[in-house]
Amino acid sequence: MGPWAITLLMILGFGGFAVLAWRKIAIFRALQPEVRWDHVGTRIGRVLRMGFGQSRMVAGEWKPGIMHAAIFLGFCALLVRKLHLIVIGYDELAVIPGAAGAAYAAFKDFVEVAVLAAVAYAFWRRFVLKPRRLEPNREAILILSLILVIIVSDFLFDGLRFVIFASDPGIAHERAFAPVGAWVASLFEGATPSSLAFGLHASYWVQMITVFSFLVLLPLGEHFHIVTALPAVFLARETPLNRVPSVDLEAIMADDAGDDMKVGVKTVADLVWKDAFDAFTCTECGRCKDSCPTFLTGKPLALKWVNDALKHHLLEKREAILAGRQEELPALVPGVIKEETLWACTTCGYCERACPIGLEHLGRFYRLRQHQVMMEGAFPQELKAVFDAYESQSNPWGSPPTRAAPGRRTWASRCWRARSRRRRSTGSSTWARRSPSTTARRGPPARS
Repeated sequence: MGPWAITLLMILGFGGFAVLAWRKIAIFRALQPEVRWDHVGTRIGRVLRMGFGQSRMVAGEWKPGIMHAAIFLGFCALLVRKLHLIVIGYDELAVIPGAAGAAYAAFKDFVEVAVLAAVAYAFWRRFVLKPRRLEPNREAILILSLILVIIVSDFLFDGLRFVIFASDPGIAHERAFAPVGAWVASLFEGATPSSLAFGLHASYWVQMITVFSFLVLLPLGEHFHIVTALPAVFLARETPLNRVPSVDLEAIMADDAGDDMKVGVKTVADLVWKDAFDAFTCTECGRCKDSCPTFLTGKPLALKWVNDALKHHLLEKREAILAGRQEELPALVPGVIKEETLWACTTCGYCERACPIGLEHLGRFYRLRQHQVMMEGAFPQELKAVFDAYESQSNPWGSPPTRAAPGRRTWASRCWRARSRRRRSTGSSTWARRSPSTTARRGPPARS
């Protein structure tokens, strides 16, 4: 088909992808470290379940879930086909021999038909159904169109190749097991050799140029998740969903604590690398908004909006981040994330449970809030009374312990002695909760 041309196309495609992807990868490397490759067995299991199994994608909304699963799994399965097409660029008669070739020819046609159906449904959703969570998105339309071009041109290439090289045993064997390709070939029976040759080369180069253009486009937008989604699932947090990041209060209160002491996140330089990785991986599918109590009550919060704002800020400040010029980095709040957005989140965790690839949100917001409260003294006025109550009475209502719930230390020591007598483990503690321990009515049940 043209060895020099396919070689040049690969150099441009892979080279362009590497250069553009490195613009983002370099940012990850410059941010705060965090270990995300422990518990390898658990992580691999999650990739198989959530990544290849698409468990969350299908569980949320089964119709679009199956649509996405068909496109994703089709993309994975057709990687072998693209490698085959690259080889064909050097040898027009190259085939996958024997039973493997026959099985793959049938499998490929089945997968490509499934992907065509999924793409058709995706267009139907965007232009006819128009679900609320899907905002107008030109990039999504472009990517779907490129997928359509790749599949259609591949069927055309197969059909024309089967006609032109009908006398070759290997290609004839492949045709016998490729039903769609064989049907397309029947449409071109009797065409002139020059027309067939032109169509063969045109369908091949249209497909290959589209494939490598698709590759170069990936790092430029939200569809970078095609590359990063499976790693994001592997690198997801292993700790409980709502665990608040700890703060070393003794170090902050120490006499020798310097002015450079940091708590939480102020600028992008304080983010861990996984925060940026998640921002660039966000698929902008909008599932995080479907049942978010904050979003549904009209408040200015959606995980996809936060990720989008953070992603653009990271790219805008890329040079300062890489050079370590922290003085050039503005505070994330309120410059990138508005105060009302930060404090609107109820930390219920729905967004993280709904995200098909397990992107994280709460840890980032906890650390942003920690900096605002502990370093800036900035927080909503409604919280002042709560903080005062915690400081004076150790509960958010400011309620003093009543006579009906006295002696929490005495009660705790009785529990300790009872456990010791029964020789049970004392490696855990019991907490009566705040409200029961401060009211006459709820105190006894809490201690029972």
